[in-house]
Amino acid sequence: MSNQSDSGGKIIQVADPRFRRLSDSYIKYLLAKDGHLAFLDDFIKAIVNDLPLECRTCEINSISSKNVELYRNHAQEKGGYLDIAAVSDTGVAFDIEVQNYRDKNLFSRFCYYGAKLYSEQVVIGEDYGALKPVEIVGLLSFEYFDDDSPYHTCCTLANIHTNKIVTDQVIMHFIETPKFKRVQRQGKVRSRLDRWMQYLTCADPQAVLNFAKEDAIFADVLEAEKMFIQDEEKMREFYQKKEAGYWAGVIANAKDEGKAEGLAEGLAEGEAKGRAEAKAEAKVEEKKNLLEIARQLLNAGTDRLNVQKCMKLTDEEMASL
Repeated sequence: MSNQSDSGGKIIQVADPRFRRLSDSYIKYLLAKDGHLAFLDDFIKAIVNDLPLECRTCEINSISSKNVELYRNHAQEKGGYLDIAAVSDTGVAFDIEVQNYRDKNLFSRFCYYGAKLYSEQVVIGEDYGALKPVEIVGLLSFEYFDDDSPYHTCCTLANIHTNKIVTDQVIMHFIETPKFKRVQRQGKVRSRLDRWMQYLTCADPQAVLNFAKEDAIFADVLEAEKMFIQDEEKMREFYQKKEAGYWAGVIANAKDEGKAEGLAEGLAEGEAKGRAEAKAEAKVEEKKNLLEIARQLLNAGTDRLNVQKCMKLTDEEMASL
């Protein structure tokens, strides 16, 4: 970390752009940690306000955190855990999901989460008209829609003949970060959501630092990021979980796609080989990540012996930093 500036008495700095902000662990820390409610509130409002007025469910004044565990009515019913859950003062439920690999069941999973959140509102004796909208937000590190749609795509139920919205009770937001990077290169960053995406993609660290000087929320966001990175134990856990979760998802998805294509012959051998190759690649990638975070910790002034002990690095690996 090199860029620093004083903003309202705070020292704010932008991390190495190689630090991946768009990951389960970091997004949960940033938006769901106790004391970070202002970040969650600002981010959700940025998403909602990015829509045309006629597409917004209702005016949102404030946001509060919500239980991430999906309720099960019976033992056989599928449960699950949401990445980040919130509810507005008007009763609108939000679920923010981070997705870093392609999953053919992504839309089905989002539909299920939306249906569960919607059905959880039902109370015996209460009118169905009391049900509040549910909005699912997918933060995607890949392009989900292979077309010229904007990086923030909003989907809901519509009449296919008139193209008019039938109901706004269940809304899905797909935020495709690769498409935003093209927006930024074209110099079209205008909205609050654009600013959040500038931060999350870290495509231009200096631009983030510049607007954080004038923006109290992002000054605090950068301070929170600094605390996260300087926590050695948290960073080690961050990289381990990120890699383990990523490869588990990729392998499971590839396995399902292989079955769907009818690749039955040699499947057992192929799976074993694929797992071995993926595991080997994951180990190499994990080591790269550990070396990178060790470098960041050293740059932040952490003692070399403590870094070597925490990261379990050899003398040769430390010498390479």
